[in-house]
Amino acid sequence: MMKLVMSIVVLLSVGAAQDLMSPTIDIISELQKIKEKLNALHDEVRELRSKNEERVNVAFSATLSSSMGSKYFGPHTEATTLVYKNEFTNIGNAYDTNTGIFTAPVKGVYFFNFVVFNPDEEATGVKLLKNGNLVVAASDNPPRWDTEDTTCNSVTLLLEQGDRIHLQLIENRRIYTDSWRRNTFSGHLLFTV
Repeated sequence: MMKLVMSIVVLLSVGAAQDLMSPTIDIISELQKIKEKLNALHDEVRELRSKNEERVNVAFSATLSSSMGSKYFGPHTEATTLVYKNEFTNIGNAYDTNTGIFTAPVKGVYFFNFVVFNPDEEATGVKLLKNGNLVVAASDNPPRWDTEDTTCNSVTLLLEQGDRIHLQLIENRRIYTDSWRRNTFSGHLLFTV
């Protein structure tokens, strides 16, 4: 009986050893599949890096104020473009400090904000235009009519490449600027579409 048990154990051991030496999985084929998956992942990473490098960064912020003195703009009998000459930042150079016009470099969703200050006896008001058409405005009564001297507005817009955004002082209104930099115009690209 003991010989029989020993023979079975030897046979089982030989069978297990043969299974280890000749596995049913084709290791070469499996390694080839892993290599193909790794190559595909490398291609995806390369494509994502390329898209990230191509991403357009656009942001600007500027003020009417200069570092010295104060100045009034207006009133004028016609709406007048405000040129915010003193930039804080102009990443992508889409805002022109000579004309006061922002030109969208790519199709995308953009956010714009403007703040208007005027402590004077005259009313103030500014409107934001897209390609010459009114989008939003902000206005304020003269200080003798209320206690507020500041107004603002903001908007998120879908722009096509080449669309132009600028601010205009509303006709017969005035705006004041000084070294406190309280009149600002800012915008940035949220995302491309």
